[in-house]
Amino acid sequence: MIVIQKIYYGISLASEWSGKAVRWLLIPLIISIAYDVFMRYVFNSPTIWSFTLSYMLGATVIVIGFAYVHYHRGHVTVDLIYARFPTKVKLIIDVFFTAVFFLPLFLMLTVVSIKHAWWSCSVNEIATESVWYPIIWPFKIAFALGFVLLFLQGIANFIKDVASLAKGGGEPW
Repeated sequence: MIVIQKIYYGISLASEWSGKAVRWLLIPLIISIAYDVFMRYVFNSPTIWSFTLSYMLGATVIVIGFAYVHYHRGHVTVDLIYARFPTKVKLIIDVFFTAVFFLPLFLMLTVVSIKHAWWSCSVNEIATESVWYPIIWPFKIAFALGFVLLFLQGIANFIKDVASLAKGGGEPW
């Protein structure tokens, strides 16, 4: 049980720190959007790079932040019904839906995003929807990293829920 507990805390620590680290990307995101709005409306001279940079930074914050939110159980749930169940029933629901939907879906998304990031690196992919053609493989790597972290956090939460269910619904450790 101690090994499982250490695995859980190791994955959760990675999720916690990745979420805290990626939040700093919000500063350049806000600055680039504010600069573009200022240039567009004050000088009638929009930037050619702000849109591409904002979707790369914004998506990176979101996808890497998924694991942080999942660790803190902050995703939206239908609490109107779910909150009325006893703890043991909630754990059964969580274990079932994690095993049936979450793990297979995010395993597939993780594998696909890693393959896509690998391909993007191998061809030195650039963003063709922008006129400044930035490299896009760092964004694809960040995207794959976010799915890896989320998948690992899903496994960690699943392990904790199963252990908690085995202990009768209380804290597993």
